[in-house]
Amino acid sequence: MSGDVTAGSVRTVGALAFPPRDMVSAGASRRAGIRATLSWQHLEDPSGHGTLQYTRVTWLAIGRVRAGPHRVVNDPRRLGGTPGSELHVVLQVSGSSVLEEAGRMLTLEPGCWVTAGAEHPYAVTCRERTERLILALGRERVAADLIAAQSAERPFSAASGTGRLFFSSAVCLADELPYIRTAHAQVLAEQLAALLKVALVHEVSFGPVEESELRRERVHRYITQHLRDPQLTVERIAADLGWSRRTLARVFAPHGEALMEYVYHQRLEGIRRDLLNPMLEGHALTDIARSWGFRNYTHFSDRFRSHFGLSPTTVRRRAIAARAVTSPAG
Repeated sequence: MSGDVTAGSVRTVGALAFPPRDMVSAGASRRAGIRATLSWQHLEDPSGHGTLQYTRVTWLAIGRVRAGPHRVVNDPRRLGGTPGSELHVVLQVSGSSVLEEAGRMLTLEPGCWVTAGAEHPYAVTCRERTERLILALGRERVAADLIAAQSAERPFSAASGTGRLFFSSAVCLADELPYIRTAHAQVLAEQLAALLKVALVHEVSFGPVEESELRRERVHRYITQHLRDPQLTVERIAADLGWSRRTLARVFAPHGEALMEYVYHQRLEGIRRDLLNPMLEGHALTDIARSWGFRNYTHFSDRFRSHFGLSPTTVRRRAIAARAVTSPAG
């Protein structure tokens, strides 16, 4: 999973097939489990360069990569099932990547998503630390006309509307999988597929993106890229985008939320995901809060409790308790 930044090379990993041992550094750790319709595998590079998680929720497969410079390759020869029977959806959670497929190259910024046919080879390359989800589902879950129309020469946006609803739901499902009851797995997979269908309908029928929406996307993208920076302020955002504070406020105003409140809420959601992540169980709360731009722990704790109705300590304690109950025996 690691990449040699100095040499300019990147490590190649499989997209939705768990990599064999010869693709993994000698010290890498593995964890696997199965719970009826839910199964999961985790691969972690102890050097800290990255993790690969592969989960199957009934018929929905979710691959998650958090890593430094790397290249994810879809090789149809390694996929089971009927050729052309699967659709992949690539969701860029953080960092930037480039997707290459059938001669086209698309830049994926944070909050972007794009569909790709599993029957065709494609590669996603990034030269910085990124997080990405890759969903795989049968084409029968999405209308054929939508699959044909989705081959636009641009990624889709999760800045607002149905795209944001689908994107955030997919990320949330990936976060919460360790705590989901098997009886609920099927309906959750179906709901996510339904949201994907609605988002594709919107993208296909909505037409060209208006300038105001493009500008809002630009604000969201900038915030996502600098979310962990404690120096992020309204003044800095406006200056870096080349706008006045008034222009920035006018662009962001339709969201019905003050810009810095949006920033704080996004940071709190990121911290909550970290508190639920078993891989970060040993990290101190103060370190996690600081990594998301909070310099004052009391300020962070008060905001967290106000936003979620629980203290960060309680959220982590409940997550640990839930994992102890749902973990497979042995």
